[in-house]
Amino acid sequence: MKKLAILTSIALISLLGCSKADKTGQTSSSKTTTTTTEKTAQAPSTPATPSAAAPAGMNETDRALAQRVEDSLRQNSALASAAQNVQVQVKNGEVTLSGSVNNEQEKTNIAATAQKVAGVSKVNNQIEVASASSR
Repeated sequence: MKKLAILTSIALISLLGCSKADKTGQTSSSKTTTTTTEKTAQAPSTPATPSAAAPAGMNETDRALAQRVEDSLRQNSALASAAQNVQVQVKNGEVTLSGSVNNEQEKTNIAATAQKVAGVSKVNNQIEVASASSR
């Protein structure tokens, strides 16, 4: 009976770990020591967004706004390649941009594009301009 319970727990933890890795695109974390009941209680109730910039701390409204900002940057052909190195985080409508770009003009244009997205109240531009020696 104990073997069956242990095997069931291991199988459930493995299954939950794999499904979590599939949704986040990452390998499962080292928190596999939690009990089966804790793992079941932690199962996400909302669908995962494909946005890499949607940390667990953002609420659904902030995640949706971050996705709209990212979409806006990707759809701008002049900024799309530079925007690949930019991370977008949102908290209560305030957008924080981080990462690096090749020049000051890209940094300015990315922030201006983010500011134009409906729902953005403020843009905190923390994007760094890569120096010529680091490229």
